[in-house]
Amino acid sequence: MSDDEQWGTGLGLGRAVVLVALMLVGCSSRLLPATGSVTQGIALRLYVTTPMLPLGNHLTQAYQRVNPSVIFETVGGNFTTSRERLASDPTSYMLTNHLPDERLWAAPLGQDGIAVIVNANMPITALTMHDLREVYRGRVADWSELGGRAAAITVVTRESGSGTRAEFERLVMGNREVTPAAQIASSSAVMVEIVARTPGAVGYVSMSYLDSSVRALVIDGIMPSLENVANNTYPLRSIIYIAGYHEPELHYRNFIYWAQTLEGQMVVARRYAPLINLQP
Repeated sequence: MSDDEQWGTGLGLGRAVVLVALMLVGCSSRLLPATGSVTQGIALRLYVTTPMLPLGNHLTQAYQRVNPSVIFETVGGNFTTSRERLASDPTSYMLTNHLPDERLWAAPLGQDGIAVIVNANMPITALTMHDLREVYRGRVADWSELGGRAAAITVVTRESGSGTRAEFERLVMGNREVTPAAQIASSSAVMVEIVARTPGAVGYVSMSYLDSSVRALVIDGIMPSLENVANNTYPLRSIIYIAGYHEPELHYRNFIYWAQTLEGQMVVARRYAPLINLQP
């Protein structure tokens, strides 16, 4: 298998290929940089899903510090919106934690953890996957049924088209439907805001959006931490991809190559789980 096939692949080969790639961290398994000359003032566009906005901003800012001739335009939106924008602009790339489309070339940059969050004043600290599923099905109406104090449960989910919602439903719900009584959060930031101000609320969000206004729950006895995402023990995790219609060339290729190097992976590790072990 060639270098490019291991770290950048058409998804038609299956997610298993990418999962293998996550464990191949030697220099020979990284996307090779382009060898052409670099034009001054080159503009690159990235469509970035909302859970990936912190990563998109950190990666592009760090890359510009070492390559000041490159100018990035990052355009945020949910998965469906970003996918539609990419379809109308097929020379650009998108950054996402959800990618079911087998027509796209894609390379992994790390892993994202999906944290289940409750109001900071709610004494519940842990749920099983079964209990979480029952809550989101609407079959558990009060926190007292799960060992908490009496308080009505307010289920909050993301809007249709959200990649985080798609990953949550894949990992937690399977073929089961989320209760139609659930409130809808239009973005990751809005999800945190709703849960923070609503007693009894429960939601889910990329770990990169966690702050002190909400509490992240232990799931099946595993803490929601970047370490546990990286070692594949935390159950709610997804692969972070950069994807496009074509294998990247020159400027995009150099950026993706850099994001898979130690320097780029240290940027990923600020809020996400990197591809490689950064411990000495």
